[in-house]
Amino acid sequence: MRSLVRMLGLLWLLAVPACTREEAPPLRVGTFLWPGGEPLFLARDLGHLDDDSIRLVEYSSLSEVNRDFRNGSIDAADVSLDMALQLQQQGFEPRVVLVLDYSYGADAILARPEVRRLEDLRGKRVAVEALSVSHYLLSRALAKAGLHESDIEILRIPVDQHERAYASGQVDAVVTFEPFVSKLLAGGAHRLFDSSHIPGEIVNVLAVREDVLEQRPEQVRYLIQGWFRALRYLQAHPEDAVSRMSPRLDTSPARLASQLEEIRHPSPRENRALLREPSSPLLDSAHSQQRFMLKSGLLRAPVRPEQLLDARPLEALEEGR
Repeated sequence: MRSLVRMLGLLWLLAVPACTREEAPPLRVGTFLWPGGEPLFLARDLGHLDDDSIRLVEYSSLSEVNRDFRNGSIDAADVSLDMALQLQQQGFEPRVVLVLDYSYGADAILARPEVRRLEDLRGKRVAVEALSVSHYLLSRALAKAGLHESDIEILRIPVDQHERAYASGQVDAVVTFEPFVSKLLAGGAHRLFDSSHIPGEIVNVLAVREDVLEQRPEQVRYLIQGWFRALRYLQAHPEDAVSRMSPRLDTSPARLASQLEEIRHPSPRENRALLREPSSPLLDSAHSQQRFMLKSGLLRAPVRPEQLLDARPLEALEEGR
């Protein structure tokens, strides 16, 4: 009898931690208005991401995402590759666990009709969001035209205010991305330059804080799984998918479908190669961006881009762990 009592007592002690252990809080994922990242919301709408596990935090600009990743208000974020390099250089230890999308024209420099060529930007007022991929796109375009930032007047304007700045005559050109590109084109602007001129360089990735990745890997895997389920649905049911996604972007399903034609989402197989291969095109792009960013002052010191990449969550998901 005493042995039975001791055994029952031991079982009770072992059970108490399991019963009282707090569940992990939701993984807070920073997002911004961008068609390439919209499958995250499609995944939530389809029930592939539960709010109790994944909390999608909506921002109006990449600058706000950058700020809250830095201050720890979010655990992960949809960010551009150049921003991930900046966060790494600043010591915030992001880990890129997924390549979300490549932009092939969805990021663009738009101008008034009288500004016909990139060279015509000299002396003009150009709207650019601070601390975003738009700054990188502008720098690349100016370099191709033989111009420098000192040749133009840069106005730091949040991306959600670009349309108003253009319509009011505050600026002569805007460096922006979809869905704002389509709205500005409809308002009479025209393209001077876009990301199709620098293929493979404008990349959005899922960056997770290193400590969060180590402590809550199962939630990161769940997020990745939901992302790919949404992409499969988008491919199999494109009309329904764009109808579900377009309202949040304040655009029509037809226009969103057109925007998505300028964005490419890598498959799981492509992601494995991008995150794991020593000769990965993603690493080539990161090193190329770093050289340019150092030269233009967008980075203060070099980093090791290969330390950014972490394929473990994707690999574990594939292995069923």
